Amino acid sequence: MNARRLPARPALRWLLAILAGGLVAAIPASPSFAADNPIVTSSPENGASVEQAPSTVSLQFANQLGTTNTVTMTCGPAGGDATPVPLGSPVLLSDRVTLSVSVPSTLGKGVCNVAWQITDTNLQPAGSGSISFTITADPVVTTTTTIPDTGGTTPVGTDGTGAATTSTTTVTTTAPSGGGSGSGTADGEDTGSTSSQGPLALFRLLSNLGVAVLLGSLVVIAAAWPEGVEYLLTVRFLRITWLLTLVATALFAGALTAQITGKGLGSSLPPTAWGDLLDTTAGKAALVRFLLVIVCAYVVLQPERAIDPANQLPALGAPALAVATMAFSRDGFGMIEIGVGLIHALAMAVWIGGLWLLVMVVLSGPGEEDLLHAVRGFARLSTPALVLTVVTGVGLMFRLDQGSIFSTNHGLVLIVKALFVAAMVFIGLEARRFINQRAARAHTMTLPLANRLRRVLRFETVLGVVVLLLTAWLLTLAPAGLAASPRSAYDLGPVHRFANTALNAEIDVAFTEEVGLSDVLIEVNQPTEGLSGLAVDFIAPPGSAIGGLTIHTIPLTGTGSVVLPKSAGFSLDVPGVWTVIVRIGTQEVARENVFVSGEGVTASSG
Repeated sequence: MNARRLPARPALRWLLAILAGGLVAAIPASPSFAADNPIVTSSPENGASVEQAPSTVSLQFANQLGTTNTVTMTCGPAGGDATPVPLGSPVLLSDRVTLSVSVPSTLGKGVCNVAWQITDTNLQPAGSGSISFTITADPVVTTTTTIPDTGGTTPVGTDGTGAATTSTTTVTTTAPSGGGSGSGTADGEDTGSTSSQGPLALFRLLSNLGVAVLLGSLVVIAAAWPEGVEYLLTVRFLRITWLLTLVATALFAGALTAQITGKGLGSSLPPTAWGDLLDTTAGKAALVRFLLVIVCAYVVLQPERAIDPANQLPALGAPALAVATMAFSRDGFGMIEIGVGLIHALAMAVWIGGLWLLVMVVLSGPGEEDLLHAVRGFARLSTPALVLTVVTGVGLMFRLDQGSIFSTNHGLVLIVKALFVAAMVFIGLEARRFINQRAARAHTMTLPLANRLRRVLRFETVLGVVVLLLTAWLLTLAPAGLAASPRSAYDLGPVHRFANTALNAEIDVAFTEEVGLSDVLIEVNQPTEGLSGLAVDFIAPPGSAIGGLTIHTIPLTGTGSVVLPKSAGFSLDVPGVWTVIVRIGTQEVARENVFVSGEGVTASSG
């Protein structure tokens, strides 16, 4: 009997083992096992009440995470139905324990629940969980900045054909609960470029006219009227012109600083605030001009240096270089435009500046034969200068406007300028003919001859001032030839490309990668058309008081570019790694982490 029971014992043991395994498998997994990588902290914190919806949600865990994680979010009124909120893809930050996810939608009051499922470094499930927080206020108010058809340091947009466009971009700033502020005006200062455009054009006109008069007068004195340095009226004229030019150039530099930085004109006038001029070519040119005008005191205080061969080069070189800075008045000029612009500016200065000397000094009354020498010498110098001014002006017109003269504001103003130049050329040629006929036969400058010449040349001088005024106006507008390449006109860092083959999208974003006011370029390479709802999120570094910023209502429906300038008030206010996300509606194209420097050093990390 015992021998019959023995074979049954191994089978019994196997049966008991199978039953025990089934019981273990039937026991539900405990929460502690599912959450083997517990959450340490979050932003917003679990159960917190925040005034505005955060632009990002950060989740920090105890152990390092894998690269495959899921975060979802639902929001709804307290006690009501919750609806899913479209989120960006979770981003694992450099500490490998923090997940950051963007919240692109502007949410209203209600309770939000954030749930996650995470993996470990081996991409195995490492737990799940959720937090909740309450939004207590309505969505933030947006600030709208209109992007006009202007040039210089104001925004420029193109529609892919090279024609400038008018557009509107909205910047929404969000901040976490408990303080912090988003981008906007600093210390309550005005940031609109519109307020600085009028003074900028006026101060540019006065500065351009001043350096032109200084150079043209000195050239006429050096080439045709050396006796002029002996006249007290000449010395007084040169010194007053220099002083007014110095003041006008300082005001010009301050107004340009205000436009570049977006700050108020009053706070931008002191030279200590001009550091931002180094961010653009036009700003550097204005700063160099101011220094050169100061150097012009070398010849203004002792005008005889202009006729002394030993001192003539530095005496004429400083005002000539000051005039040459006009060729760098636009950012984005190529070598051809700069070269033609240099010839245009110098020829114009000899023409306009010589006119002023004749009207204000030489023809102020009767005099000896040396006054006739000055008039005849000016006629010889101004004729080729007039021709060069017209020819180079026409060359710049075709180079910059590229046939779009009647379709842009720049082209239309240029047409008006051309009409005044034509009138000025006609008057100038008639004046030269009169000089050659009457002044050539005279032996002294009689009062009737001086009065008649002064009347003719004064009219030519007034037309010259109008032409310079129109030139200053043109520099506030964007020619079609420069509108297609806005990158060089702004203080931009490396170009970051956001591509998504599934969405057939390729968008470039570049911005000033430093703390403070920032230029932002957004350029669409694909799709060529049918684009809608383009937006760019700037998510602040974790732990900062600023939640982030969103640029939306971007007026691009296909290939083209648009620039939001510093003067619009867009500001990245904390250093660190910002997450830049490009979206089309609620669909994320791509994202990239970009380092924003707090010490003026631009760097990038992917």
